[in-house]
Amino acid sequence: MQKRISIPTLLLTLVIIGCSRGGSYTFNKESKSASNYTKEANQRLYSELDFSDKSDFDSANKGFIATIETPIMSKDGTKVVYEPKKFSHLTKGDAPETVNPSLWRQSQLNSINGLFKVNEYIYQVRGIDLANVSFVKGRKGWIVIDPLTATETSRAALELINKHVERRPVTAVIFTHSHLDHFGGVYGVANKKDLNSGKVKVYAPVGFTHESVSENVIAGAAMSRRAEYMYARTLDFNIQGPIGTGLGNFVANGEYAIAKPTKVIDKDMRLVVDGVPIEFIYTPGAEAPTEMMAYFPRSNALCGAEIITHTMHNIQTLRGAQVRDSLAWSKHIQHALEKYGNADVLFSSHHWPTFGNENVVSFMSTQRDLYKFIHDQTVNRLNQGMTGTELADSIKLNPNIAKEFGNRGYYGSLSHNTRAVYDKYLGFFNGNPAELNPLPQVESAKKTIAYMGGDAKVLDLAVRDFKKGEYRYVAEVLNKLVYAQPENVKAKQLLADTYEQLAYQAENATWRNFYAQGAYELRNGVGAPASATASPAILAEMDTELLLDYLAVRVNSEKAKNKDISIELNVTDKKQRYYISLRNSVLTYSSKAPSKKQRELASSSDNKIEIKHAQLVELAMGAATFKQLNKRDDVSFNGDQNALNELSSSLDISPKTFNIVTP
Repeated sequence: MQKRISIPTLLLTLVIIGCSRGGSYTFNKESKSASNYTKEANQRLYSELDFSDKSDFDSANKGFIATIETPIMSKDGTKVVYEPKKFSHLTKGDAPETVNPSLWRQSQLNSINGLFKVNEYIYQVRGIDLANVSFVKGRKGWIVIDPLTATETSRAALELINKHVERRPVTAVIFTHSHLDHFGGVYGVANKKDLNSGKVKVYAPVGFTHESVSENVIAGAAMSRRAEYMYARTLDFNIQGPIGTGLGNFVANGEYAIAKPTKVIDKDMRLVVDGVPIEFIYTPGAEAPTEMMAYFPRSNALCGAEIITHTMHNIQTLRGAQVRDSLAWSKHIQHALEKYGNADVLFSSHHWPTFGNENVVSFMSTQRDLYKFIHDQTVNRLNQGMTGTELADSIKLNPNIAKEFGNRGYYGSLSHNTRAVYDKYLGFFNGNPAELNPLPQVESAKKTIAYMGGDAKVLDLAVRDFKKGEYRYVAEVLNKLVYAQPENVKAKQLLADTYEQLAYQAENATWRNFYAQGAYELRNGVGAPASATASPAILAEMDTELLLDYLAVRVNSEKAKNKDISIELNVTDKKQRYYISLRNSVLTYSSKAPSKKQRELASSSDNKIEIKHAQLVELAMGAATFKQLNKRDDVSFNGDQNALNELSSSLDISPKTFNIVTP
């Protein structure tokens, strides 16, 4: 006898079938709660890590003197440069379901802000910018180490220590390395006149000025756009979005400047700075192109700069930069451990100090092992024929390294760091001929979706796998669908929801930010570009050849393909002369005059322009054209006016923003 099915049962069955095919999924632009898969993934960390260990919180609060209660404002009072309390309010209590608990813990530690006494001679102000500023008591005044990103936050830190410890002049500034968050606030602790005259001494590693202004210039437009994702700086901080960077809370949005060193460090050396003996440890090519740590024998304290911090750092940043040398990184730490392993305290340019010699040695040792492990295990696997993505998924940290919170991937990650090492040794190509000449993303996406049976089938399967928690592959497939059909609203909404779950699970703050920013832009489109970090004070320090290099990368090969232009450039205030040539769609320059034969080959060689360095900055950065500058009284041009127009018309202006998650 055939069994009868009741109407309610039949309806329920149809609903279940519809759900399995994606029919009941709600497509909308709203943020979603954490899925059960995300909750389970985050919950597993409680059994993997010792959250009962509060020693980092003890260290982060040790020596507390005073805090900054109110927002730090711009000089004219119209803009909030940094709001410390925003972060401490955000990260109170237990981790919500939408945040990885390990990352939540790190953000809680980073949000502890104020002035702290490290020891009798050393103080730090933390939690009012992305980095820390340290103050060392000298014979006559304060020696300032890494004066933050912005003038406003740096000035607030100086006022805090002068108020609560002792009012002293600043006698010296030490820049440990060439990243903006460690030098941009220099005008907050010393004025330009005193810095330029040498009244306030400036110590920095060799090549500091060039590296500081150049890293974000040549590929600056692309890096700046990707930095919006890495720091999610256009989004509001909340438990469904960004909660920091893992390295610190956030970058201050204020006035940026730079100062030239009066003394450069190009090797390990011992100097006396304002009566204080300092042993500088030169550590290039690791976290920054040029960098140095410092040991203070008077107080048996080691400054780890950004070589030793309470996170796995980046071997290559997600915003884009040259690959760093993880092997050299580990060797720098080993060198410091051998020479200064007796230190009683380790303080760095990010995070909180490590107190007690046993803790210092243990922390330095595992940090050394961390970077060498990443290097060695990546090379081990690439020599077995694994590709970058394959080895990234195969490598797991040694448990003894992984159990330490300070080695977790809050800023760098094991996944993208191993791929960076692969790239350093073997480059972008994985050796598979199929990957040698792939189609561009949009063309590949259209073909892939067609091969998979069309958009409806792909979306249906994506909903099914999304409900199974298979977010990594769903993101990969839906990215194809969005690139094939950028107007497919359902695909964009489901991809946004997928990125959101990946964000909720991410232990790495910059991964979380990338996912959160991607989800936002899929739902709302690309917003207004963030303000540039290249301030006039920093651009003014760019050397002429770097400006000409940047001018050259602005040449559009199609616009310039039939042009042959030669111009003699005289930078009058620098007393520099260069001979510029645009030929074969390539802009070249030389400080040596062309030979007679070269002049004969050139179609035009009698063009001469006299210009000041500041005007060349405007020209190179796209703020002015040759034609516009030629109208100014202090610019002189002799020759064929059409040559200037032709050169200007060959140059592209980099867009202030561009699409990333959509074509």
